[in-house]
Amino acid sequence: MKQRLTEWLEVTKKDILNYHEKQFKQTYRSTISFCRWLESLGLLSKDRRDIIADIGAGMGSNIYYMAKKYPKSFFIGIDINPNLIRAGNKYFKKSGQSNCKLEGGDLYALKRSYIGKFTGIVNYQTLSWLPDYKLPIKKMTELKADWIGITSLFYDGDINCKIVVQDYTAPLLSKPYKEAFYNIYSLRLIQELFKKCGYCKFDYIPFEIDIDLPKPEDEGMRTYTERLANGKRIQISGPLLMNWYFVLARK
Repeated sequence: MKQRLTEWLEVTKKDILNYHEKQFKQTYRSTISFCRWLESLGLLSKDRRDIIADIGAGMGSNIYYMAKKYPKSFFIGIDINPNLIRAGNKYFKKSGQSNCKLEGGDLYALKRSYIGKFTGIVNYQTLSWLPDYKLPIKKMTELKADWIGITSLFYDGDINCKIVVQDYTAPLLSKPYKEAFYNIYSLRLIQELFKKCGYCKFDYIPFEIDIDLPKPEDEGMRTYTERLANGKRIQISGPLLMNWYFVLARK
């Protein structure tokens, strides 16, 4: 299946910048929890001197958070959207954060100079929004990092779900709706693919958000939480339950 670019490029500059700028002001709880999990596994710390790539970095709010938290490491965010790259690097410079930067790049055609460059690779909230998981994971493993960590929508069972959302509350310039994938992938199949690519150690945990997110008054795919009978929270976006997991593959 051919990758569509309208989800990432065909949006107004104002809309996409507003969405990403909010993440600098308030880091997502999933980002904080993901970094804590990687810390608990010994892969991130304030004393380590690593070079870590964030593929699909957007405007770079996640590497900005990581760069502040792990000042001795260096973080490179790779994204296909030039507007986000310019805006993110401008934000880094203005804030004085020198151990992170954004570079232009396509996940499906990454620079050969990246091979062997990174200790680790992170991929935040991107995999489920691509047409399929196989080629993106293969492309990431080709960079030969020691480990790859992903936050996305997964299912702990032998079922893959291909989901395409047509959101009429977020029209694009060329049509009256934004179309995006919200795919959910089997953890077992993800593990098998990583193993075939040379990453034989595999860990995963579900992400359970620790704050309430209010239900938006307007319609659309904005995420909110509901409480279950056992007190746990589930995240909902529009008509979908969001099965968030953290996964980690190591050589």
